[in-house]
Amino acid sequence: MSRNTATHLVQFAQPSGVEMNAYLVLDRPPTRQDQKRKALSQYVQKHPTGWKKRLELADLLLSLGSWERAEKQYCQVLKQQPHLERVWLKLGKLLQLMGREAEAIGVYKHILNSTENAATQHHLMGAIASCRQLLQTAVRAFESAAVLEPDNASHWLALGVAHLNREVPKEALRAFDRVLHIYPDDIVALNYSYDALVALGQMRAAVQRLDRALELAPKDFRTLKRAIENRCSQRLVWAEEGTQTRQMARSLLKLAPNAADAYKVLAHYHLIRGEWTKGITVTQRFAEQHPHNPCGWYNYAWSLWYAGYSSAATEAILQAYRLYPQDLAIYRALCEMLPASGKLAEARSLVEKMLAGFPDRWSVWVTAGRVLVERFREVERGCSFARRAPQLQPRLADAWLGCGRVLALAGRHLEAVEALEQGWILLPKEGRTPSAAVWLAESYRVLGKDGASRSWYAEACQLAEKLRSFNPATADYWLGRALEGLGDERGALAVYRNALSQQLLYPTRGEVEEVLKRLETKVQKGSGC
Repeated sequence: MSRNTATHLVQFAQPSGVEMNAYLVLDRPPTRQDQKRKALSQYVQKHPTGWKKRLELADLLLSLGSWERAEKQYCQVLKQQPHLERVWLKLGKLLQLMGREAEAIGVYKHILNSTENAATQHHLMGAIASCRQLLQTAVRAFESAAVLEPDNASHWLALGVAHLNREVPKEALRAFDRVLHIYPDDIVALNYSYDALVALGQMRAAVQRLDRALELAPKDFRTLKRAIENRCSQRLVWAEEGTQTRQMARSLLKLAPNAADAYKVLAHYHLIRGEWTKGITVTQRFAEQHPHNPCGWYNYAWSLWYAGYSSAATEAILQAYRLYPQDLAIYRALCEMLPASGKLAEARSLVEKMLAGFPDRWSVWVTAGRVLVERFREVERGCSFARRAPQLQPRLADAWLGCGRVLALAGRHLEAVEALEQGWILLPKEGRTPSAAVWLAESYRVLGKDGASRSWYAEACQLAEKLRSFNPATADYWLGRALEGLGDERGALAVYRNALSQQLLYPTRGEVEEVLKRLETKVQKGSGC
């Protein structure tokens, strides 16, 4: 059993002039045949009372990114056929994607008042809650819809996306698995389940889902984008493998020549090859050619940041923020970049705005806590913020691990160990990471429990080796941390150098370069040189 879904990336402009990209989930692959658009437009002009061809035109305009024109056509169809619930739903979703949430809510309420289907009612209440950023309410509504209609994949898909937005990947994966139980080859669910599995650290299963999606839809934008990113993480950027990765990146640009993320992927390819200037130039040109696209400035900022240009990165991310101050990813980047550039006053203000705008996201509290502890030395307040994360998500491993890390940075190592071990218990075995083991080892060492510390360092070494096939540079970084903790300084030197040769990115690269200087001096003194 299968359904012919496809994801399609389109570019549109908000009334403010800000350019945005959005993914559409279509019932069939989109067509870009300009001839068909012209034919449909001529038909509806000659037959203004007909609605079927007008609806076909609206759907085509939607897939082409002509959203204001699509909206007008949908509204005209609904004037003629006000009972078409599916068209009302398309209109509501379109308005939601355009950032016109209040109007979308009005459309959803209209359908809610007219439909007698209980499952549809719950789904609509979930959509309304999503527009209002009431994510827990949205989850409950979509769950109710799925219980009433367990074979309706749209309910499970919406539920999974709501869980992803709440940063609860385990529950999201369960929902996407239900979609795949109904439609095993659903491209959208395969992509989303890949994201959930990556968040859970289950890389082998994630890659299997991605490979299947790529096999089914090699020209699906999101699938191809994820596949290229995965190959870059694996460092498949040299020789024949590198040629294939570059060809895939070029194919992505052909699919969506105006998509910021297509240029981001190409830039990442160059950065992983150590071609810093090329990587930065790719995103810089896009940002300059699309000055009103916040995603372009966001990607340009990260390219600069990964190449070690923190001040320039900060200016770019501030431009993204000025264009689109409602985006959580931009807030997170600001929290990372502003303090590194010495803009502490601006960072403090943005932390408060982020907390006010996204109070239900556990990671926001961890981020805020880390900034307060590391940059402002507000230990009590920072730790209080971090503790909020597992309160929001008590069954989520990452919430406990994030909290534990902030507590350790604050010097609260006894509390840190308790939080980190709780997170470790909640992690599935295949999702355990060397980072968590190293953090535990470091806190135990500070507490004077050398036996426990060495045990966790040894665990980190084993986990780093398992990570190697998916991200060798990151694996070597954590292996170096573990070997250094075990006193194997020569071994740490070797893997740190290998991490740099695999193009470990900044700011971690800068950290490793400093550690290498210290270890090289220490080893030379120890050998009597």
